[in-house]
Amino acid sequence: MDRPVRVLLDVNVFVGNIMAHDRGHKGTAIQTLVSMVSSQKWGIDDRAQLVISFEMVETLETVLRRLQFTEDRIKAYTNSIIDIMKYGPDSLDPYLILGGEERFAMSDAEDAGVLATAFGAEADILVTDNLRATKDASVVDTQVVNTTHSGQRTLQALRYEIGSADLIVAHPFDVMQWMRLGYDFTPATLWNSIQEPGNEPGL
Repeated sequence: MDRPVRVLLDVNVFVGNIMAHDRGHKGTAIQTLVSMVSSQKWGIDDRAQLVISFEMVETLETVLRRLQFTEDRIKAYTNSIIDIMKYGPDSLDPYLILGGEERFAMSDAEDAGVLATAFGAEADILVTDNLRATKDASVVDTQVVNTTHSGQRTLQALRYEIGSADLIVAHPFDVMQWMRLGYDFTPATLWNSIQEPGNEPGL
C-alpha cells in the first residue's frame, strides 16, 4: 500500500491489551497489533494510522470502569490512544460520528457505531473479536481456532463495499497471520488473497 494503512482497533482489542499486560502476558496477537499501531508500523513495510471515534473512547472508559481500573489509569490509557491517532502519519483527530449508524441493520448500536466510524474515517481494516456480519457484507471463513472461553470456533473475515468505501473486518488472529504471509492490506488486494490462499508473495 502506497499510503498509511488506516486501522480501526475495536474497543475489545484495547481492553484485551491492557488486561493481557496486567496478567503478565507478552506477545499476544492483540498486544502485537496495538504495539504496531503505536509505533506507526503495519507488518514489515507499511505505515499505520490509527482511527477511533470519541464514542469508542467513551465506551472504552466505561468498560474499564466496570473492570475497576482507576480513573487515573483510564485517562492515561485513553489519552495515549488519542495521541497515537493525532501523531500518526496522517495526523488525524478522533472521529466524531455525525450519523451513519442507521445504514447498518444491526441489533447492537455500538457495533453499528464502530462500522460508521470505520467508513467515516476511511479505514482499510477493522480489527475486532466480535463484530457480526450484516446483509451488506461479503463473508469468507478463514481458520478454525481453539479458544479458552468459547472452545472451537471458525473465524470469518468480512468485506464491506459501500460507495467509494472498501473495508475488511477481521479477527486479530487472522490479521497477524496475514502479516506473517506478507499480504498487501489494500482492501481489494487483501480480499483476493484471503479467498485464494497460496497467492502470498514468494509462493
